[in-house]
Amino acid sequence: MFKLKSTVLILSLSATFALADGYFIGFSGGFNHSSVDEDNYDLISDNNLLLSPKFGYQVDDAHRYSLSYEYGGKSIGSRSYNIEIGGVVIANEWEKYKFTSHRFLLGYDYTPLIQPDLRADIGVFVGYSLGEFDVENSLIQDIAPAIPNFLDGFSYGAKLGALYEVDDKWNIEFGARIMHTMYKSKDLNLSFDYGGATYEIENKPFRLKQLDTSAYLGVSYKF
Repeated sequence: MFKLKSTVLILSLSATFALADGYFIGFSGGFNHSSVDEDNYDLISDNNLLLSPKFGYQVDDAHRYSLSYEYGGKSIGSRSYNIEIGGVVIANEWEKYKFTSHRFLLGYDYTPLIQPDLRADIGVFVGYSLGEFDVENSLIQDIAPAIPNFLDGFSYGAKLGALYEVDDKWNIEFGARIMHTMYKSKDLNLSFDYGGATYEIENKPFRLKQLDTSAYLGVSYKF
């Protein structure tokens, strides 16, 4: 009986290690739509490119983990609005916004076999985000420097796609994903000069949120 149990245990361990493919590296790119808003006021709605190298570990044929860096290309938006003093409109001005993101993500993928050489790729990820926010042609040039250039925050999201096994080492990945980012609030102290007088604007937290939806294509190599 002991010999039978030992044989079963050895066979089970052998199967586990046979499935464990070890480490892998990969690179993916994607076409992305990025929406950035400040307190539910849309600032940017634009398309950009995503580029992402990653490093991970294949636990078995259906489970893997990864660490990745993601660069989100520049997104651009603009808006115009009135400047009022004492309820009187004194000017109509225009602003242009540029936003670039950098993310460091921890991901988990579930990759069940759906037919020979083809697997589903169902994943979730979380991580740290750094956003670079630039304001050009400010409606009031004195205000622009008060807006922070760099914001950091928390990202989370999910993806749904497929993974095609070219051979024992190479995989091709493709699919769609969605990601939400919440950036930390920044307190702004805003004032401007007009007609020889300095006007204080009501201070308020500056809160940016970002929503990304994208299609991606990538390749990975298993060691």
